[in-house]
Amino acid sequence: MRVSKEHDERRNEILDTAAELFEAKGYNKTTINDILNKIGIAKGTFYYYFKSKEEVLDAIIERLNEGALIRAKLIKERSDLSPIEKILQLILALRMEEPKSGVMDELHNPENALMHQKTLTGIVNGLTPILTDIVDEGIQAGVFSTPYPKETIQIMLTAALTLTDEGIFSLTDEEKQRLLQAIIYSLETLLGAKPGSFEPVLMALLG
Repeated sequence: MRVSKEHDERRNEILDTAAELFEAKGYNKTTINDILNKIGIAKGTFYYYFKSKEEVLDAIIERLNEGALIRAKLIKERSDLSPIEKILQLILALRMEEPKSGVMDELHNPENALMHQKTLTGIVNGLTPILTDIVDEGIQAGVFSTPYPKETIQIMLTAALTLTDEGIFSLTDEEKQRLLQAIIYSLETLLGAKPGSFEPVLMALLG
């Protein structure tokens, strides 16, 4: 157990240090040697845990997205929520959740375009199977009707995450509200739900 703990501690130390450097210098300007020098480890130690700087980036992003995926799974498993309520709760959680990491704050720097792309890809890939399960649940219940549950979720997640990304589009509060309503309307349509079935649930969730 001690060996496993030391392994995890060293791996997390590399990730923490790399995240600090990516935030301070940018991903592209940070080298593996920068990480080695800051921690004080040999190159062989680094390569024992990671094959490349990009693999470190993937692990950092996976760790950052982990919390959102855990919350999404908890919502999916709730038996007291309808499929529509589950989907809308997940959308609202994504919209309202603020990044808590300097690495996330740096994503909109042009030098960190790869980080930004990988973060969005990680969120889409992580949430797609969770939301697809919810859509399948809705199809079984007769609430949704679509031959493309997975693809519909992929389309809507990609569109919603891109259009609501403040680093790409600058929107007023009014425009953000209209965009949210348009996303909900489009999702309702693509999922083959009863027209108008999403809006009252959304209003109830917004309180």
